[in-house]
Amino acid sequence: MLLAAGTVLVWALVLFVGTRGVLRRIPLLAALAMSALVIYLLGQVLAALAPSQSLWAAWSRRTWWGVAFAPAFWLAVTLALAAAEGPVERQQALQRRYRLGMPIVLVLAGLFAAIGTATELVHRWNAPPVTSHWTVFGAVLTSRVSPAGALFPAYQAFLLLCSGGAALTLAALWWLAPAGSPLRTRFRWLLCSAVTFLVAAGYLSVAGIGLGLSVLPGQLLLIAGMAIMGWNVARYGALLAGEVVTGDFLAFSLATLAVVALYGGVLLLLAPVSFSWLERVLPALLLIMASHAIAQRPIGPLDRLLYGRVVGTLRNQLRRLALGVGRQPDPVAALAEVREQVDALVREQGAAGPATSSPGAAPAAPAGFRVLVEGALRHLNDLPALSQHPLLYLLPATAQGGDTPLERAALLRHELEQAIGRLRPTGAGRAPAPGSSAGPGGWLHYLVLYEAYVEGRPNKQIMQRYYLSEGTFHRARRRAIDALAADLGQQPAPGTRASSR
Repeated sequence: MLLAAGTVLVWALVLFVGTRGVLRRIPLLAALAMSALVIYLLGQVLAALAPSQSLWAAWSRRTWWGVAFAPAFWLAVTLALAAAEGPVERQQALQRRYRLGMPIVLVLAGLFAAIGTATELVHRWNAPPVTSHWTVFGAVLTSRVSPAGALFPAYQAFLLLCSGGAALTLAALWWLAPAGSPLRTRFRWLLCSAVTFLVAAGYLSVAGIGLGLSVLPGQLLLIAGMAIMGWNVARYGALLAGEVVTGDFLAFSLATLAVVALYGGVLLLLAPVSFSWLERVLPALLLIMASHAIAQRPIGPLDRLLYGRVVGTLRNQLRRLALGVGRQPDPVAALAEVREQVDALVREQGAAGPATSSPGAAPAAPAGFRVLVEGALRHLNDLPALSQHPLLYLLPATAQGGDTPLERAALLRHELEQAIGRLRPTGAGRAPAPGSSAGPGGWLHYLVLYEAYVEGRPNKQIMQRYYLSEGTFHRARRRAIDALAADLGQQPAPGTRASSR
């Protein structure tokens, strides 16, 4: 039951990391590592429930390849992190090391998986198992492992090499990350998972098989390490995208828990208590969880097939937009993103949005104007996008100046840069240097907008440069954009000056 609960937990994390949106390299590798562990744990659960030694050996042998691939994918995750977040001056060398090291590690994992499941060189599957007993609160837990084969020491070395290499890589990344930055926190927790994996690998390969102790503690350590890793990889992906993950994870967890309770409870209550049913119920439960998670995701090819290419594409894009809104830490920022993407969809279909229908239209309401300002800031260095932005027709300098759309876009960019410049404190000394705290004063609001939009720095880099927490960064950015919108909104609407004269 402990292993079954751990299997369901790790599989839920796989689905959460794998269905949060477009899969990037690091979340994909993390999902593969956790999936490989799920395969191994599933085999261990069914082997523990098997009524005979032959069935126990069959399930252990069929799923052993998961524990051959899991450490390889885990090492690949850390190499990918080093290539993405390592020192700038060593980026190219780290990228080459990742591209060269990952195929070698995966090939070795494939060789061990093939040899370990097809032969008895790693484990002697047909030999009598090594049985051990573990007493917990008066209950005796029994675990069995296959005796080691001739190549088991080589597999031990591979296992400890992957676990140790991952731990050293994460220790270096944690040490090099700026103190107090969100990225350093993520690396600290990932390093905890790496140490947990290293201890679990040593216990399973030495104490569990070599000394004949119970393997259950090592398996529980693997589950704990994977839980820590999955959560922090999700937080890392959210940090890159400027999103929040806690609410999204709670919503996913409650929905998944309801599915597990409903289907798992019904199957276990109605099915006879026998191995033949249990060996079908647990894999079926994992498939039900996967189908539930996948059903919530946009399926573009199916929509295009059923509704046509144009309508299917629009449904897919709008559904992705709706799923991403809940991850934005700022409701107004989420509204700005919705407005921008909807306007882009309208332009793609060749229609004119209501905000761009007439250059002489009345200014938008204050809330709408603030959304337009943030949307324009997002495209500050993208003149083609600014040339079609609704804010062009709400500022005098852009609505009445410039002969071409690109000239008006350049004027809009100049107006926005000038407004950001007016946030710069006067008489407050020099700006804080990178690597020092920006403090709570006006410099914080100016630097957040200037570096995010004028210089185009990623959010996580700004947080690291000035030791900002995620909450402080988003609050400062929100207040700065509010001030910017209020400042630009004080300008008279197009045509007002002419009519007054």
